[in-house]
Amino acid sequence: MLIPVAVQLQPRRVCADIGWVIPPVRAVLAVAILVGTLVVAPAAGAARNRAPSVLRHTRAHIAVIGGQSAEPGTFPWMAYVLDVRGNEVGQCSGTVVAPNLVLTAGHCAEDMKTGVVNEASGYRVVTGNVDWAAPATERQLSGVTRVIACPCFDRNTAVGDVALLQLSTPTTAPPVTLASSPHGGTSALLAGWGKTYSKQDSPVERLQWARTVVQGPEWCEREASLFSPASNVCTIDPSAHQTGVCNGDSGGPLLMPEPSAPGGMVQIGVASHGFIECATTSPSVFTRVDAVSAWVRGWAQVLASAPPVSAPLPANTVAAPTLAGLASSRSVTLGRGAISLVLACDGEGGVCTGNAEAIVIARERLIARRNGRWTISTRILTVRLANVVFALAPGASTSVRSSLSAESQTLLSRLGRGPLDVILSGRGVTHRVVRLEPRR
Repeated sequence: MLIPVAVQLQPRRVCADIGWVIPPVRAVLAVAILVGTLVVAPAAGAARNRAPSVLRHTRAHIAVIGGQSAEPGTFPWMAYVLDVRGNEVGQCSGTVVAPNLVLTAGHCAEDMKTGVVNEASGYRVVTGNVDWAAPATERQLSGVTRVIACPCFDRNTAVGDVALLQLSTPTTAPPVTLASSPHGGTSALLAGWGKTYSKQDSPVERLQWARTVVQGPEWCEREASLFSPASNVCTIDPSAHQTGVCNGDSGGPLLMPEPSAPGGMVQIGVASHGFIECATTSPSVFTRVDAVSAWVRGWAQVLASAPPVSAPLPANTVAAPTLAGLASSRSVTLGRGAISLVLACDGEGGVCTGNAEAIVIARERLIARRNGRWTISTRILTVRLANVVFALAPGASTSVRSSLSAESQTLLSRLGRGPLDVILSGRGVTHRVVRLEPRR
C-alpha cells in the first residue's frame, strides 16, 4: 500500500553567519587492481586473537588515509576480499561474522549499474593475517560459494550498502562482535586495505588503521552526501583532518574499543562511501551494523547447517531490514518570486520522510572608509528559500512551490542576475548543489 504524501512548507528565518558549504561528491570505495592469480588452498594457521596494541596511544604514520600499518595478531576478524575478473581484480575489505560468512559492502557484491549480483566463483577471501600477501602457511585463503546481496541495498542512495559472502572453506578467525552506533563525539577506529593516498596505483598488502571520531546525525546530514540517520553513521578527524577511508576500504569496519570482545573491539559500521580524491576534510560514511545485524544473524543461522551450494536460497530466505529511503530532487527552479521543487522517493529504498531545505550562500565584499583608512571585509549572506517537510512512499514524487519572503527576495537581488548555486540538504534527502538560472 502506498503511503500518502504529506508536504508542509515551514518559514525559516534568514541567518547571515553560516560558513561555506563545500559541494560533496560521493565516491564508492571499491578499487580495481592488477595482481597475480590466487589459487585457493586448504586452511592453514589459525588466526591469532590477542589484544591489539592499536588501543594504546601511538603516533600515526601515513596510511589508510592518515593511519598506520596493523601489527601481526591484531584485528583477527578482518577479511581481505578480491573479485577476480580475468586479469583485473576488484578489491574490498570485510569482517568475519561467522566461520563461513564475511560481511562486506553491497557495492562490492553487485554491478552498480545493473544491480546484477557478481558470480561467486570470482571471489577469493584472505583471513587470519593482517598481510594478505603473507606465506600461505600464515594465512587462510578461501573461495566463495554464495554471494548474498541485501535486498535493502539501494544503489542510487547507498542506503543498506551491505552484503555477505559465504566461504567455501570455513575460517578459524573469530567472528567480530556487532554493536550499536554510539553518540556523536565518540572516538573510533577505521581499518581496511584501501589506498593510503588517492592516486596510489600499487595495492596495499598490510592492513591499515586510523583514528577517527563519530559525528552526530545533524552534522552528518549537513556535511555528508547520501546520509540517512536510520541506516548510516559518519566520521571525521575533527582536529587535524588527516584520516579517512579511501578506495579499497569498502566493506571495512568502523570500530570501538571493547576489551571483552574478540580482538578487543566491536564493529559499529561498514565502510560505504567517501568523497572525491579521498578528501579527509569531508566525512567518511558507514552503514550502521545495528540496522542490519538481525539480517546478518539470520543468514549466519541459515548457513550454519552448511546447505549444499546447489540448494536454492532466495534473497527473502531471511527477512530484509526495513530502512528509510532518501529523497532526491528531480528539479529545482527559481523565479517569479518563488522556488519550485520536485522531490522523489527512489523506488529501491524504503519510505522517505524528513525535511528538505533549499538555501543560497554567497560572500559579499564590503569596502568602507574608517578613521581615514579604507578597509575591506567579507560578509556571508545565507538566503533560505524553502523548507519542505515530506513523507513519500517508495517510487512516489511530489511537486511543491513556495513563495519567497520579501526579505529573501531583497537578499537575492543583491546577488545579481547571474546563475546561483542552490544547496538542497536536510533530514532524509540527498545533499546536492543545483546550478540555477533565475527567471525574475
